[in-house]
Amino acid sequence: MNYTFIILIFINLLFAQEKKLLFIGIDGCRSDALKIAKTPNIDKLIKTGLLIENSSCSVNSQPTISGPGWSTMLTGVWYDKHGVSDNSFSGSNLDKYLPFNILMKNYNDQYHVASFIMWEPIHEHIFKNSMDYNKLFPKFDETIAKEASKYIKKPETDVLFLNFDHVDHAGHWYGFNPYKKRYIKSIEKVDEYIGWVVDSLRSRLSFKNEDWLIIITSDHGGKKRSHGGHSIEEIQIPIILSTLNLKIENLFRQTYLTDIVPTILGHFGIEIDPNWELDGNTLLDS
Repeated sequence: MNYTFIILIFINLLFAQEKKLLFIGIDGCRSDALKIAKTPNIDKLIKTGLLIENSSCSVNSQPTISGPGWSTMLTGVWYDKHGVSDNSFSGSNLDKYLPFNILMKNYNDQYHVASFIMWEPIHEHIFKNSMDYNKLFPKFDETIAKEASKYIKKPETDVLFLNFDHVDHAGHWYGFNPYKKRYIKSIEKVDEYIGWVVDSLRSRLSFKNEDWLIIITSDHGGKKRSHGGHSIEEIQIPIILSTLNLKIENLFRQTYLTDIVPTILGHFGIEIDPNWELDGNTLLDS
């Protein structure tokens, strides 16, 4: 018997870090506006991670609105599969193309996944009460960030999903434009909220023994005071990846909103089943 080999396996298991995920969607956030805004907390994440400025939220004429965008972000397939073409969710195939949390739970039902959501259709139509914990936040204030900061400290938390709607709200009122002060200020305010949540994450008693992946992205961009078309301003979105302690290599390919789910599954070591028909690829080892 090779006792040295057995001892090495034991040591690897002993010191293996537990995989965790903080997943943040900022509705209606343009990449060019994110670069102009003062975002010290997001900047810190990029220093130990990666900013992809020109990711795409639409192919084959997928409408750049919330229903299709969030469905694609959370299922890893385009609207020709998930069937969501508008915010009514009529005719959707979301019973077949499942959100990432259900794929994770089917692999290991011990994962504890929570969501803090401002746009209720995400919970009602995409997650469909499948979260271990979910809370809705109708007000455009700091309440969602305060509650999420408390919850992420819970030892059982494996995944926390956050939907910030402040930036999209500002875009519709003042314009989706990097030179509109109110739009930029909304991004800066969300950055402050993200800082609260990440600080709480770092204060977890078990943090040193955990491997956190942080993903920040958006469902669509915007132009003037609207979105839904296929201009570069509406299609181009940011994707930010950070592991807090490990620099991620730059990518040299076009990236898409459909890459998020494969990236999450890859982080947790979950093998992708071809029957899921995912449209993207992981961003962690490309």
